[in-house]
Amino acid sequence: MSQETLWIAYTASNIVAALLLLACWKRSRLGRFLYFVLFAWAAWVNSNTAVKNPDVYLDYANYAWPVYQEFIAGWFLTHVTPMVLTIATGQACIALGMLAKGWIFKLACLGGIVFLLAIVPLGIGAAFPFSLTASAGFWLLYRHGSDRWLWEGMRK
Repeated sequence: MSQETLWIAYTASNIVAALLLLACWKRSRLGRFLYFVLFAWAAWVNSNTAVKNPDVYLDYANYAWPVYQEFIAGWFLTHVTPMVLTIATGQACIALGMLAKGWIFKLACLGGIVFLLAIVPLGIGAAFPFSLTASAGFWLLYRHGSDRWLWEGMRK
């Protein structure tokens, strides 16, 4: 990826995070829907990439904090596909949780927060501070809670 492409993706990602946070603050149902779309898309992209081109994930070491660099160059190097497929499964569960209500919804919010905080050490490779801003959106959703499925009560 060229430097220009990296900075465009970085800027776009952080704009998206700000919009997610705003949506979660002002219109939680919209925020839930946007997180559903984002995490479903991420699960799909990561699943396909893990199977077809797993070496792309090794590039994250170039931007990561030293402890993550060591992990990527070590154990992860020989387990890319199963690890990324596991991450993609978690992303799909978070996406589905955004559709749910009650404790399932809250668990998905917490899962989103944990996932996003876990990628902070990937630095600009994960568009830092995207993950902190997006975590704040999940926190707002968690605090708001939900006693409805996402589609309940929508206008006809």
